[in-house]
Amino acid sequence: MQIHKNIPANHKGQDFFVGDIHGEYDLLLTTLAQCQFNFECDRLFSVGDIVDRGVDSIACLELLHKPWFYAVRGNHEEMLLADEGSELARIHRNAGGEWFFQCSSQEQSRLKALVEQYCPFAFTIESKFGDIGVCHASSPLYWSALQNAHVDNIELLKDCAWSTKQYQQVKKGEVFHINEITFVIHGHVNCARVTTNLNQLWIDTLMRTRRLTILSAQQAYMVIA
Repeated sequence: MQIHKNIPANHKGQDFFVGDIHGEYDLLLTTLAQCQFNFECDRLFSVGDIVDRGVDSIACLELLHKPWFYAVRGNHEEMLLADEGSELARIHRNAGGEWFFQCSSQEQSRLKALVEQYCPFAFTIESKFGDIGVCHASSPLYWSALQNAHVDNIELLKDCAWSTKQYQQVKKGEVFHINEITFVIHGHVNCARVTTNLNQLWIDTLMRTRRLTILSAQQAYMVIA
């Protein structure tokens, strides 16, 4: 299991960030076209939950093979990886994951291997705006905790993929800073609009608005600058 991955700066094009895609492959391509995304030199970073609920989770997973697409692991990817017969697998079936259980065991194994190979829990992306963190749900107060995390840091990784605590704190008016990183981008929370802390952004707008939020690195930086 890869927990964290450093991504070097993109000197040829722009970096973009997309909220939870949830199987909406066609909507993603339409939204990228609206953003004038250049598949030759731009990069797209997903905050996780690329599968379930929508009509084409497999096509979204196949994007992991593309050189321009990167995704961290969300709670829906965690459910996909769960052992057959486990409580988490049962939850997955009832949370938009029916498509997965209709796949053959061979196909399920192939899709699990894709997630394992390509989806760490967090990225640190070098940019001209500073280092940008990406993880699905919430961040430790010191980013290096994720950069240096091990598989036995179970609570940290669970919070990273599942916790809404930080988002709920921000919704109540609390503010706090994530140290050792310029800003962090998350999904997971079904927000009606981009929601910000001092240097965090939650961009998971699909379920509430039926629109995917895609922000360039510059747009994200301007939101929190």
